[in-house]
Amino acid sequence: MSIIIFILILSVLVIIHELGHFFAARFMGMKVEEFGLGYPPRALKLFKWKETLFSLNWIPFGGFVAIKGEEETSGAFHRFSTNKRLVVILAGAIVNFLFGVLAFSLVFSISGIPTRLEQPRIGEVAPNSPAEEVNLPTEVNILGLKVGDELIKTDSLDGVIEEISSHQGETVRLVTTGHCRQLECEEILHEFEVYLRKPEEIPAGQGSLGIVFQSVVYLDYPWYEMPFRGAWYGLVQAFWLGGVIVEGLGDLLKDMVTLGQVPEEIAGPVGIVHQATSEGIFAEGYLALLSFSGMLSVNLAIMNILPIPALDGGRALFILIEKITGRKKIERIEQYANYVGYTLLLGLIILVTIRDVVRIFI
Repeated sequence: MSIIIFILILSVLVIIHELGHFFAARFMGMKVEEFGLGYPPRALKLFKWKETLFSLNWIPFGGFVAIKGEEETSGAFHRFSTNKRLVVILAGAIVNFLFGVLAFSLVFSISGIPTRLEQPRIGEVAPNSPAEEVNLPTEVNILGLKVGDELIKTDSLDGVIEEISSHQGETVRLVTTGHCRQLECEEILHEFEVYLRKPEEIPAGQGSLGIVFQSVVYLDYPWYEMPFRGAWYGLVQAFWLGGVIVEGLGDLLKDMVTLGQVPEEIAGPVGIVHQATSEGIFAEGYLALLSFSGMLSVNLAIMNILPIPALDGGRALFILIEKITGRKKIERIEQYANYVGYTLLLGLIILVTIRDVVRIFI
């Protein structure tokens, strides 16, 4: 089921991408000969709309747009101005990015606006931990530790961690607030006598106390403000994610050049599905799926504008070079570059997929 959901999401995102090319081409006055759902060979002719054949194809992933003269060395597509062709080529990535912004905006408008917590708030309690043994609750702020009769106040996460680390192997009284909701906490003090484990007593993945701190809360505002606040935060989130992806691609390129290998954290479609399933994304409801779709869409947008032959960014680069050198001087180089680009990308996808399968099943 997770694989089916992933394929459906990815197919929708690719179709959205191709619709960007389609409507941009129509707007610029170009003739679109075919809009295909899936990839050839063709299975069925669906209908014709304004000289465009809409078809259903046998390979059930994504889709394509065939613009008249695009594949010909001096076809109708190449007679349009540089600016018009650039708009059409980049429209798919732009639409994917805008879909990511829209997806994030809807998620934040419904779930709330993420706001960083300044106080040390307990988010989770690990099973079989000292915190669980004394029934330490979640969604409370830690105010300090009592060691003997001395109260050591803490008002930051770093302060709490420092005090806990300095009293490992001791039994202390943890002072907390009452239950917290968003930024407000009940003004009631609670004390929990708890043992802080020594380093050699701590299981892997836990700490002395056995808690996970909550770093972010989701704030609600009046209903008429939420769409605007959600849209703004969705835009910020999309640009932030785009920056993270670009930085990660830079690290990937550096590792491939200097080490001659693909970094371990890079995953292909199989690895993405496995990670998402392990983290329960496909089972967490429509908001989690919408957020996941937004992340994938922004990822597709960034990948497609990279100046790599066979990708939209590479095609846009050749259009710019063509303006300087002329079409005849660049067309053969472009053909070879696209062929090499397709081959390298396909090979990379196959290698990463094989590695993902080995990781999962071996």
